[in-house]
Amino acid sequence: MTNTPLTRISRRIITVGIMTTKITAASEMKKLILWILVASSAAVATACARNPVTGKRQIVLVSESQEIAMGQQADPQVREQYGVVENAALQAYVQMLGRKLAGVSHRPNLEWHFTVVDSSVVNAFAIPGGYVYLTRGLLAYLGDEAELAGVMGHEIGHVTARHSVRQITREQLAQIGLGVGSVLSPTFGQFGNLAESSAGLLFLRFSRDDEREADRLGVEYAARAAYDPREVSNFFDVLGRLSAAGDRKTIPGWLSTHPDPPQRVQATRALAQEWIRDLGLVEERMVLNRENHLRNIDGMVFGNDPREGFTEGSRFYHPGLQFQIAFPSGWEIENTRSAVVSLDPQQGAQLQLSVAKTPAGTTPTEYARALASRGMVPQRSEQVTINGNNAFLGLYAIPGQGTTLAALAAFIEYRSQIFEVVGVTPDFRRYGGTLEQSIRSFDRVTEQRILRAQPDRLKIYAVRDGETLTAIAQRINNPRVDADQLAILNRLAISQPITPGRMVKIVERGY
Repeated sequence: MTNTPLTRISRRIITVGIMTTKITAASEMKKLILWILVASSAAVATACARNPVTGKRQIVLVSESQEIAMGQQADPQVREQYGVVENAALQAYVQMLGRKLAGVSHRPNLEWHFTVVDSSVVNAFAIPGGYVYLTRGLLAYLGDEAELAGVMGHEIGHVTARHSVRQITREQLAQIGLGVGSVLSPTFGQFGNLAESSAGLLFLRFSRDDEREADRLGVEYAARAAYDPREVSNFFDVLGRLSAAGDRKTIPGWLSTHPDPPQRVQATRALAQEWIRDLGLVEERMVLNRENHLRNIDGMVFGNDPREGFTEGSRFYHPGLQFQIAFPSGWEIENTRSAVVSLDPQQGAQLQLSVAKTPAGTTPTEYARALASRGMVPQRSEQVTINGNNAFLGLYAIPGQGTTLAALAAFIEYRSQIFEVVGVTPDFRRYGGTLEQSIRSFDRVTEQRILRAQPDRLKIYAVRDGETLTAIAQRINNPRVDADQLAILNRLAISQPITPGRMVKIVERGY
């Protein structure tokens, strides 16, 4: 996490966002969507538009201008919740390729945007209006530019086929949520810097038919842009290997709703041959650009960046913000750039830590008063000191669905900022002591080993005569990346002889 307010916790935790003093971004998005629904419902009979890909007329409740507006509003929050990789050359590489693919797509006149976001998860996604995002985790596992073209073409296909718009229409805007499996939690949204995320409304879970259509379009766009479309299937092969390896932190949860990787490998291989035949592509003119891709990802952060926070056992450290906190033993810990959350395995309680968005010099008590002025009045409260830091500790009652939740919240003044640590449970008698113990463990970090932590980095390495991946893994001695993972990264067998001089991906050890 960074020193920004909470925007989203991934997977099955919560979805919340930024609240200003006057109006939330989420409420603006809700107004926009409500306006779309009301305006459209009055003219459903005439709300037919021709699908750019199929050419067929379909009933949709979102016009192209409305679709673009949704993307424009969500993009800043997506960037904030994930963070953007600070590498101008890498961003330019992806944008160049994206524009090339968009130019041969079914919506070339759309204003397209392509961004590499700072996540170790192997993922890519698109939101309405031409906004496409790739994670650095994805780029690390791709073997060449042609393969990247297929993945980007897939995401462009979601936009050109208007899958999000069609999903909104099908669901009548009901039960819209994050496709990565998040669960909207209004509880945390009641605190000062926490509200529902407008970006979260736009991550829709696509159907398997949508995914198959996007696969077809990805192959088509790669072929039309003169890339070797046969490389597209390699990415699905990697997904299959990652899934078989049980690497749940590397692959996204939405894969459970996608067609099986082996099926996608077969389907995209067949499609590639069809497009090679139909377009008259010849072997020597189909682009791979392996060296260019490797050059652009050389030095990229690999895996989780410890500077954004990491765990040792149940203790969470953040070198950048110089704090630590001990979460309850056995609880799951989920860290994003915006917040860190710990969840009871029985789902009876959870803790969330973020940095409040407050004016400089705001005290914990002043922050609590600001919340009270907006209706968040504690049942009981006290001014306390937590490991030398001034803090406000309050117990709040939050109306829930059929029950009242207890929220124990601490606002801690540390390094000129207010840190919010909030524990929520429907059973305060059982969990109250555990939540308070964890809250009171918040402390500064002074250990240089923690403060100087650096991330692992992907490096491009020329293989020496006689080397295998097993030998390379032993030499780099990175406990987080073994020979099996190097094999997946490079599409090689562990003990397979490698041609001397071949460029392969290795992971240099950081912290």
